[in-house]
Amino acid sequence: MKELSDFLKEFVTPKLKPLGFRRKGQVYRLDGDSGDVAFIHFTPVRIDPHAVVFHARCSFVPEPHWQFLNRQHMVAGVPEAKESGALASYSLMPPDSAAHAPASSGVFRTRWAFGDRNRAEVGEVLVEALVAEVPRIRQLLVRENLLAAIESPETPSIRRRGALQSELLLMVDEYDRERVQELLSRMGEDDPFIELFNRWAYMRRGLQSGLRRSRRASGSW
Repeated sequence: MKELSDFLKEFVTPKLKPLGFRRKGQVYRLDGDSGDVAFIHFTPVRIDPHAVVFHARCSFVPEPHWQFLNRQHMVAGVPEAKESGALASYSLMPPDSAAHAPASSGVFRTRWAFGDRNRAEVGEVLVEALVAEVPRIRQLLVRENLLAAIESPETPSIRRRGALQSELLLMVDEYDRERVQELLSRMGEDDPFIELFNRWAYMRRGLQSGLRRSRRASGSW
């Protein structure tokens, strides 16, 4: 939707770009030090002929989770991370002045909207909310912090997988094999995730070991 793209270019890009975000279309990307990625993405909803209505979401794609989703490409190289591979995400809630239906609830309450008359006002409100959210986004790019948020009893939950799967995929490089097996043992014996996870984790360890040997041989370390 051109109206939304123009709106983001005018209001959002000038504020998020200096903070390290890169824009592609209606998606803003922030790369973490560990290879994990955070996204702020905007999705239009065509429900009102008199307003531009959209969702604003923050999504987190840890590198291990993205690799697991694309494990068939591990040897050749996984594609660039996208917000569709989120392990955790949440909606950025609009204040009443920028909400399409401020009296509604649930997913309907998460819809932002602007028209010709309040375009600038909503742009300023949105930018203020985004800039205020950046510290939390940076915090959640640390895996231990993201795990704590995923395990939090607060509602709505930000996790997009089960708690055990999320923990295993997020902390695969940090936990020893005993801890990993203890978590896997909590799942049902016939859970297909167990075999998929074990095969992927074995391949991941092998690739990491090969990379370390290559670096030592080339004198990179």
